[in-house]
Amino acid sequence: MFRNYFFLFFILISSATFSQNYSEEKIYSWYDKQVGIENSGLFRGIEYVETDRMINEKHKFFQIQNFQIGSVVYDGQPYYDLPLKYNVYDDLLLINLQYGERNSIFQLFSDKVDLFEINGKKFRYLKADNDSDIIGFYEVINEEGQFKIFKKHLKNRMEIRDRSVAYSEFSTADPDYIFQFKNEYFDLDNRRDLFSLFPNLKSEIRSFYNANRKQSRDNPDVFMSKLAAEMNNQISTVPTDI
Repeated sequence: MFRNYFFLFFILISSATFSQNYSEEKIYSWYDKQVGIENSGLFRGIEYVETDRMINEKHKFFQIQNFQIGSVVYDGQPYYDLPLKYNVYDDLLLINLQYGERNSIFQLFSDKVDLFEINGKKFRYLKADNDSDIIGFYEVINEEGQFKIFKKHLKNRMEIRDRSVAYSEFSTADPDYIFQFKNEYFDLDNRRDLFSLFPNLKSEIRSFYNANRKQSRDNPDVFMSKLAAEMNNQISTVPTDI
C-alpha cells in the first residue's frame, strides 16, 4: 500500500507534535512507523535467498557483510533509517524487513530503486539507452552540472574446495568509471574517451591529467570528482560539438 499523502498532510498540520523544524526525513520515518513497514511499498520485492556459502571476510557485499542503516527512494517514494545491504557481485539491493515477530530479507526490484545511500555513499540505478552494457547500480562520484561521473563497484568470485567444505570467496576488482553528458552515458577508462567526445578540449584535458597523474593512481575517486568539476568549468566556457 502506498503512503496516503492526504492523511499524512492532515496529520502534520493538525498535530502539535510536529514543528516547522522537523525535516522530511523525520516526518517520513514517523509516518512509516505509524502505518507499519508491512504496509509500505517496500514489500514490492522478492524474498532473497543466498546462493553462495561464505565463511570468511571475503564476501560479496559493499564494505561489510552486515546490514547498515541507510535510505532509499523506491518507486518514487523515500524511506529512511532502513537496514540495507548492497550485494556488489550480483548487483542487488537487499533490505531486512522486520514486522511483528517476522524477519525477512527482500531484494528490491532494481529498476524501481531511484537511489539509495549507505554509510554516506550514494548510488543510483542507471540504464543507458546508448550503451546496453551500462546498467545497474553506480556510486555517484560527482553529479553537479552537465558532466557527471559514476563508479561501478565490481567483485570477482572464486570457488574454494577443501576436504570438508566448499565455499566462495570474493575479491574487489578494479571499478569501472563512466560519465554522463546530455543524457547519454560513456565509458571513462582514460583521457582518450574524453578526446573523442570533446575534441575542442583536448589540450585542457591533457593538461589536467598530466597535473593530477599521481592522484589518479593514489585516490581515483577524488581525481574523478575533480575531473568532473574541471570538465563542467571547461564546458561552460568552450563550445562543444555534442
